[in-house]
Amino acid sequence: MESFIREFEGDRDKNSDLIICINGPSGAGKGTLAAQVAEKLDIVHYSAGDFFRSIAADRDMTVVELSEKADKETDLEVDRRTLNKALQKDCVVESRLSSWVLGSYADVKIYITAGLEERASRVAEREEISQEEALERIQKRDSDNRDRYIRYYDIDVEDKEIYDLVLDNTELGIEEQRKVIEAYLEQRL
Repeated sequence: MESFIREFEGDRDKNSDLIICINGPSGAGKGTLAAQVAEKLDIVHYSAGDFFRSIAADRDMTVVELSEKADKETDLEVDRRTLNKALQKDCVVESRLSSWVLGSYADVKIYITAGLEERASRVAEREEISQEEALERIQKRDSDNRDRYIRYYDIDVEDKEIYDLVLDNTELGIEEQRKVIEAYLEQRL
């Protein structure tokens, strides 16, 4: 088993029986879905976003500022924390890259997305900002992240071939999405 990211390749001990990775862009609903799946399966939920936010706080920066200034070492630290935590116990891991970071250690890799306007609407509501500001933030953050991942890891997050399931939830409510994912996991596991 190994990570799909060069810096993390090599054998590691996997002390878990189940690792589910949920990836997707800003505002796609990764956190909501991961929390639902973790609760349903009674396993822990890890968020690379939480690791990123803790690094931003350690550096006295906002997430947006860190995203704009993040270097390869910042991304490696987030990914290192993600990999190390996920290998310790059964879990759901949500991020943009967890399927890549965990590679063949992951038992299920899910990618969720939604249309840009829908994602902006979700972010605007969650962060209590205007739709326009949310749209600008998402486009900038997605662009910055995509550029970094290509430059640092030679990974194009638009490549969906590594995923077991790709789901566009633009037209799905939270309950409808939950049912689709639960049915998939029941069949898969």
